[in-house]
Amino acid sequence: MNDVSDLLGQCAAQKYDLIVVGAGTAGMPCAITAAEQGAKVLVIEKADKIGGTLHLSAGHMSAGGTRRQKAMGIDDSPEKHYEDVMRVCKNTADPALVALATREAPHTIDWLEDLGFPFEPTTPKLVFGHVPYQTPRTYWGTDAARSIFQTILPLWEKYVKSAHIEVRLQHQLTDLIVHKNQVVGVRVRHNKNKVDFFAKNTVLTTGGYASNPEFFAKVHPERPRLLSTAALTSTGDGIMVAQKAGAAFRWAEKHISSLGGVELEPGSGRTDYWNAWAMVFTSKYRPPREIYVNAEGKRFLNEDELDPDVRERIIARQPGEKFWLIFDDPSIDDGEPVIRGWKPEQIRKAALDGKFIQQADSIETLAAKTGIPTEALKKSVEAYNKAVAEKNDPEFGRSTLTHAISKAPFYAMLSYTSSLISFGGLHVNANLQVLDRQGNVINGLYAAGEVLGAAATSGNAFCGGMLITPALSFGRILGRQLGKIS
Repeated sequence: MNDVSDLLGQCAAQKYDLIVVGAGTAGMPCAITAAEQGAKVLVIEKADKIGGTLHLSAGHMSAGGTRRQKAMGIDDSPEKHYEDVMRVCKNTADPALVALATREAPHTIDWLEDLGFPFEPTTPKLVFGHVPYQTPRTYWGTDAARSIFQTILPLWEKYVKSAHIEVRLQHQLTDLIVHKNQVVGVRVRHNKNKVDFFAKNTVLTTGGYASNPEFFAKVHPERPRLLSTAALTSTGDGIMVAQKAGAAFRWAEKHISSLGGVELEPGSGRTDYWNAWAMVFTSKYRPPREIYVNAEGKRFLNEDELDPDVRERIIARQPGEKFWLIFDDPSIDDGEPVIRGWKPEQIRKAALDGKFIQQADSIETLAAKTGIPTEALKKSVEAYNKAVAEKNDPEFGRSTLTHAISKAPFYAMLSYTSSLISFGGLHVNANLQVLDRQGNVINGLYAAGEVLGAAATSGNAFCGGMLITPALSFGRILGRQLGKIS
């Protein structure tokens, strides 16, 4: 084969205007927008259904300068949004990509509104699960991210029906087909068979790697084992395949984990954001009635610290990035439960099961069950109880001192930092073109969504709505750009 035309010509029956690998948050709007312009789009998806993490995510989006904000009298703009993102992440994100994302964000939110998106009525609003913005600009739907999926699904189905979008489910990307430094197609595996598809351009929207323990350990050798609540399909396939073709991977060092994970089945490596999540990411929504101790039995944090970023970084420095919540029986019944949505009897039952919550009639026995050093745990509990009695916590300055740990049975619940998302990803330029390890463009290859890594638009922090909104926006940008038919 002498050139790209020869290669494409031999596979004319399988030639498309655009190939999109991944039918999720970025891939669906990319394919839809390209199809709107008349392009013939092939979408490759390894799962047996479309939607990706839209079936799992809380669906928070952020944008400044939307019609919805203006109608509510909120003064905001893409420029203010950009400045706020860079403030929260302390200038650790990619400035060009944050600028692109915040410029496009209001158009994306307005687009969803035009499609009938069911906004949660009080949004946009301030959210305190991570460092809040200075302006209410966080949106979500009445059914979390599924609201996004259901809103764009009719457009998807329209273009599938018209044959502008062709979908291949349960097709696993294995290689990029490269000819003379240009990606001209993809090789996929389906039912043990390998099939090649060709197009002028390919967009990777394959998601992150937060459910791949082996790859996580490779790019984060300094971190403990992976505890994940990400979609099981988030295994970094697109990243690894692109790396084989010379693509650069960056910013794994900016990874930061989420707080609140509990491993319901010890050793499984899985946590569940929706069904069992500890209320430890901030004290804004739940004043603490327990203390936190690390594996050495020592308190290490003011448990009523409001700032999520402070909490995340302190807990990440603890041995194994884990800690125990220590409390007594009366505290279970008084106020918001320590696990979101659970009832007191659920917590007591879990303690009897003894998998991630231990129960004992004395602090000494509790220490023995958990492996926490006995004297250190006793000392931590005694010092805290004294602080409650005197209404003064000289060591950490905690102000919520309403519940002593004094009435058996006593409980210890193990909580880990957990990965909902991954922060490392493919290096792209401001045109979303994938770059090689020398910083050169790999012609014909683009990327959007979590395959870029959360750090691209959030840096070494959690910036509200700066993963889903850029994924939707970058997908639409690439659809417009690459869907033009000459």
